[in-house]
Amino acid sequence: MELIEVAIKQVEELTLENERLNSENKRLRAENREIRAEIKALEASTAATITKLIDEIERLKAQINKNSGNSSKPPSQDGLKPVQNSREKSGRKNGGQPGHPGKRLELPKNLDELVEKGMARKELHDYTEGSNTYVSRYTLDVEVILVVREYRYVKGSTPLGAEVTYGDKIKALTILLSTEGIIAEERLSDFFSEITYGAIKLSDATIESFMDELSTRLNPELEAIETSLLNEPVMHTDETPERCTQKPDYGGAEPVIQISEGGSYNACIRTYSSSTATRYTVNPQKNDEGVQRDGILPRYIGILSHDHEAKFYNYGTAHATCGAHLGRELRGLSELQKIPWADEMRRFMTNMNNHKNADIAKGETSCDADTLLKFDQDYDRLIKKGYAALLLLKNNELGYDDLRRMLNRLAEYKDTYLLFIRDYRAPFTNNLAERDLRPCKTKQKVSGCFRSWAGIHRYVRIRSFISTAKKRKLSLLNSISRALLALPVLEVGE
Repeated sequence: MELIEVAIKQVEELTLENERLNSENKRLRAENREIRAEIKALEASTAATITKLIDEIERLKAQINKNSGNSSKPPSQDGLKPVQNSREKSGRKNGGQPGHPGKRLELPKNLDELVEKGMARKELHDYTEGSNTYVSRYTLDVEVILVVREYRYVKGSTPLGAEVTYGDKIKALTILLSTEGIIAEERLSDFFSEITYGAIKLSDATIESFMDELSTRLNPELEAIETSLLNEPVMHTDETPERCTQKPDYGGAEPVIQISEGGSYNACIRTYSSSTATRYTVNPQKNDEGVQRDGILPRYIGILSHDHEAKFYNYGTAHATCGAHLGRELRGLSELQKIPWADEMRRFMTNMNNHKNADIAKGETSCDADTLLKFDQDYDRLIKKGYAALLLLKNNELGYDDLRRMLNRLAEYKDTYLLFIRDYRAPFTNNLAERDLRPCKTKQKVSGCFRSWAGIHRYVRIRSFISTAKKRKLSLLNSISRALLALPVLEVGE
């Protein structure tokens, strides 16, 4: 009987222990489920964080890798990164193409005319010993020699002025080397001292006085340039920042010159360009007030080519937005934001321009109506395809905002981006204006900044005259000399 009671007691104890163990097991299983849930949540959170970090890394890489070849970023901000060649491969071999005419050193075709005008001299060195049969060889060279001209007057009729002054040729050459050659004033002085064996030593003030003299006499030339631009069916415009230690404040009735203490201000040099004329202006800010102050675009009626600058859409009668800038931005979307649609759109724009160039080479002046209609429809199709690609991206995903902005711009400004194919007078790119601004950027790289507002204002006036003379293939030295003598150089229809 005792054994039964002991057994029953043990069974009861075992039952209680089993229940306790079962309860503990349930608790542990519940804890295990909670731990697994926490692990899954942590894994999901970690995966989401990793995805965000990867997207952020890609975004930062895309930002860092932006350059002038895949965005609207100017070349001056490329820094020390290696510049990639953004030109499209043509499939042709390097070097001169078949049919390209070779060139060699030859005598000037107008040599006799230059000799007759006293602008060149011919010398004969005869080694024939009187023979009537000979072969000639020539050398082309220059001589630099100081010329002193004495002018004698009857006493009492002597012209006013200093006893010794500088002639127009040295003034013109100084201006040309300073503005076109971008040679510093000190080095210019050393140059003239060297070639005249120390007879001429120009001071900085003298060099600047030459510049001032030319600038004050350029009013009729600049008016001719502006008239020529206003008569053009197409005008290009662009702008670039330039540094200057002074700037005018136009807030009052009269502009007040502000001077930077130990630093410099940003100024805006703007160009208005055509194939035969260039007019530079300078303003303290890059805004519409400066455009109004320039007084050129408010008078212009024609096609205006620019880089999708909002203020320029207020002028002209039609707009050709730069396809080269668009191509670089599309390249960035493709290469940096990993959006395949952008590369397809870029190729489409390039193919349209190739078609136009082929037409022009054949003497065509407009695009065939059926082809133009197809280009128009393909443009719309690609925009729709781009919006479809946008729907596949999340709002915060890499490339979403850039693609959305690009599509909205292409849809809103379709007419300006297609004007070059609809009207063959309209250019595909605004490269003409960009090329005209390069000397200004080179000037800044060499000189650092302008020391006065009068200096930068004088520079853009002289640069306008020189650039226009170059486009019209005029002798720069002769043009500057004539302008210094107040003789007409640029004609509106020239």
